[in-house]
Amino acid sequence: MAPSVLVAGAGPVGLAAANRLTRNGATVRIVDSNAARTTLSKALAVNVRTMELLERSGLTERLIAAGQRLNRMRFFSGAKPLADIHFDRLDHRYNFLISLPQSETERILEEDLLALGVGVDRRTGLTAFSAGDDVVDATLRSEDGSETKVRVDYLIGADGAHSMVRKGLGVGFPGERHPLHWNLADVEIDGPYGADEVTMHLQPEHAMLVIPLGGRRFRIVTTVPDALSKLPMGKIVGTPSWSADFSTGHRIVDSYGSSRVFLAGDAAHIHSPAGGRGMNLGIEDATVLADRISNGGLTSYSRDRRRVGLSIVQQTERMLSMATLKNPMARGLRNMLLRQVVPLDAVQRILRPRLMGIAD
Repeated sequence: MAPSVLVAGAGPVGLAAANRLTRNGATVRIVDSNAARTTLSKALAVNVRTMELLERSGLTERLIAAGQRLNRMRFFSGAKPLADIHFDRLDHRYNFLISLPQSETERILEEDLLALGVGVDRRTGLTAFSAGDDVVDATLRSEDGSETKVRVDYLIGADGAHSMVRKGLGVGFPGERHPLHWNLADVEIDGPYGADEVTMHLQPEHAMLVIPLGGRRFRIVTTVPDALSKLPMGKIVGTPSWSADFSTGHRIVDSYGSSRVFLAGDAAHIHSPAGGRGMNLGIEDATVLADRISNGGLTSYSRDRRRVGLSIVQQTERMLSMATLKNPMARGLRNMLLRQVVPLDAVQRILRPRLMGIAD
């Protein structure tokens, strides 16, 4: 008999889980307390691993068509070029990244899920659950306060960093906050930024990332307040279509779940935006979990995904540390390595898969 699954959370991770499960033949209900999917750009990068995982559903083709291909990453010290990493030289059918606003990623995933006959129950939140040996009993609350009891074979918590499912499981979520303050803005730039390249500016006191959004629109991300005043090249045109300030840290759960209740995405791990791995890692969690619910292998899901998640958290921490060096001598050594070592073919072959999401 096909399993029944309740998915809590209808962001990219929950939608990816519901999509995969439905295609695998499961009976799926997906709920979200929000009235509608996000209209904000939020997470942008779709990496190669995500494209591989969504390929068989036809979703990859739609994401590519909707997004902006990114063929290389450029590093600068201020406005002085240091090195380029060429994504398009990767020996892979997807030798690029995609820049696509999260609002569009969610739209594509939700429309595809609806075409499969499953809609998102919005304004509906999970308020309680209990797991037995064979079933999970859950309580759902609608916006009007009415409650519904449901019984399913499995529950997936894709309900974000403040996950109710994680709290209900009682698993530890150890880690720490960063002292860094992040600022981002989606803007139009009149300047020498390519539509197919990510640019990293390594400044004495901060790092700045410039990511194409299509046309002359770009996402600026920096580790100090007021990103707009820090642009080393070109000038900002008009006002941001979206901006945000936030702080973050790194955390990973002690367990991704067991038996009948499991976690995926930010419910299980959070880290800095360095490397653009957050949403992609969550979609990978979701598809792996969906396949194991359908085909077996759940007993090792937590161990396997925690190993991958811990590796990614450590990678992003190293990347962030290298990008935000304070010691002038250390910055000088880093920049020298970027100029002299990163252009070497052997080094490019190591760095490409890591930056593109196919090396854990």
